[in-house]
Amino acid sequence: MSDKPRALGVVRLSVGNENQTGEETQRTRISKRADAEEMELVDFAVDIDVSASISPWMRPSLGDWLNNKKDKFDHIIVLKIDRIARSVRHLSDIIEWCEANGKGLISCEEGFDLSKPWGKTIAKILAVVAEAELEAIKSRIQASRETMRKSGRWPGGLVPFGRRSVKGEDGFTLELDPEYGPTLLEMIRRFNKEPNFSAVADWLNAEGVPTTQDIARIRAAAGESTTRLANPTPRGSKWTPTAVQAVLTSRSLLGEYTRADGSIVRNDDGTPVMRSAAVLNETEWERLQAAVESVKYKKQKGSTSPTVGVTFCLLCKNPIYYVKGDPSKSKRERYRCHGNKSKGIKACPKQTFWAEDLYPWLASTLLGEIGHLERMESSTTIDGSRAAKLAVIDGKMNQLNKEFQQGQMSATAYASQMTSLAQDREKITSQEGPKPVTVWVPTGESYAEWWQRSTVDERREWLKKHKVKAYFGPDVLAVDPGDLIENIKQQGISYWDLPSKASQVLSPITPISLHSNSYEKPKTLTGAEWEIVSRWEDFEAERAAQQAKAEEEAKAAGEAEKVTAPA
Repeated sequence: MSDKPRALGVVRLSVGNENQTGEETQRTRISKRADAEEMELVDFAVDIDVSASISPWMRPSLGDWLNNKKDKFDHIIVLKIDRIARSVRHLSDIIEWCEANGKGLISCEEGFDLSKPWGKTIAKILAVVAEAELEAIKSRIQASRETMRKSGRWPGGLVPFGRRSVKGEDGFTLELDPEYGPTLLEMIRRFNKEPNFSAVADWLNAEGVPTTQDIARIRAAAGESTTRLANPTPRGSKWTPTAVQAVLTSRSLLGEYTRADGSIVRNDDGTPVMRSAAVLNETEWERLQAAVESVKYKKQKGSTSPTVGVTFCLLCKNPIYYVKGDPSKSKRERYRCHGNKSKGIKACPKQTFWAEDLYPWLASTLLGEIGHLERMESSTTIDGSRAAKLAVIDGKMNQLNKEFQQGQMSATAYASQMTSLAQDREKITSQEGPKPVTVWVPTGESYAEWWQRSTVDERREWLKKHKVKAYFGPDVLAVDPGDLIENIKQQGISYWDLPSKASQVLSPITPISLHSNSYEKPKTLTGAEWEIVSRWEDFEAERAAQQAKAEEEAKAAGEAEKVTAPA
């Protein structure tokens, strides 16, 4: 073994690689410095297409050496300080790491060595300069991208699903992708027919459609894309409901440019800059967004709640939140009232429900009333109606208000656009026209059958779509059926029909009759016009009876096997 100090050469090239010292040049210069210092160069940590803003410990190659192979080298040699760090914070971290682990840090071009006097001070001064240069580069890139956006050109990055970038005389623009464009249109058609993110995701996965990111990787690997990727290898990722939602809510479907904050890139007069031909017209866009809003939900951070947006506290009417369990500490999954801190409402005491009880109780109560009925889905026809035109205008007004409040629009452009829209709205409202019509369409299966074959995500989206809310108390559950009550009416079911379970559908005024005994109905618990009420003791008794029946059937099946078994 050599007695020479061991050196690790660090090579990095940023995304784009323009105007940078190449990989071979960096290797050569580092090798010469190692020879001059009489060191053994054990290997190179090479990171290509890696930004200087990424921490050294997070880079694919260098990070592996720092985290897992630090006992295999004694010094780090770089061509320039910005190859290993371009911020004062990252450089300070690497200097402290080197000192703590007994490593040296040498720069060929700046000529500093941490093991030499003033080496550390010079390194930090150079880092300040490098950080300022990085900010200048970011500003130039941002200004360049904004200029391209203003001219309707595609500035690069991840291409929206169903589109592809094509080069014209004035640069790149987007067009409908011949390969995946039809899939995008089918996604929209399916979702409009039955708003369900999970169902669309399942269909995409069953068809083997790559995700947006994997399409970029496939085309980058084949040299068919200008998108720069550190690793162009497709990962075989699956579509998720969240990914489907992102595609269906992107304003790129209108051909518009949007910034990261959701604001639209606009011309000086306030009109949107168009980057491609629109996939949908404005009426089709508003119809799609109405379908999205009917089932859209925001997942709670760190939560896997199957009922987010559906379950509420009966006492304070605020949402109850799912809390993960921890088997190692014997903590069970549960739901708990947190009140509402922003409104000064404290959490209600004793409003904690075990997850293993809450969901079955809700399913039992709801299906006990409607499980035997045929499931029907509603669709609202608005095309060509006054409501459709008003929805388009209102959507534009809401978007303009959002951008003006965020400082993304000038007052002049805002006033001009809002005045024009207000005039259009007044003309439409002054005219009489057909009203939207809601139609309930049979599906050929019962609610119980659908519930049995559906996923937790599909059930949640369905409950959200129909505005179903479940209010839990210590010993009672009150379900507001929302729009489902209209479905029940469509099937000729009246609130006074004998319920199939101990729960009962209530109306606000008329007394109900149960087992031929008339009495005034109890006060509504949720304040809704209709409620399905279930008592905890009834649910517990039903669950115990079902368990006993299952045990008896299992026992009988076991005895039957003994009788039929050969001697």
